[in-house]
Amino acid sequence: MDRETFKSIRLWLGMSQPEFSEFLGISQSTVSRIEAGSRSVTDLVRAKIAKNFEPTEDFIEFLERSKKLAL
Repeated sequence: MDRETFKSIRLWLGMSQPEFSEFLGISQSTVSRIEAGSRSVTDLVRAKIAKNFEPTEDFIEFLERSKKLAL
């Protein structure tokens, strides 16, 4: 998972960085550093996302559109 996907999940859920960190059970600084690109998404963070977030087809379409806009 790249940082853009990580941030897109947070934005899709309508959460601030502090809210997302609480949702995942990680520190807000970890969320900030992942989104800034200074830290990668670890296997543990991926597992927490998989446990707490169910991607829908609407989300996948949102993610694809977001990536196209970033080009």
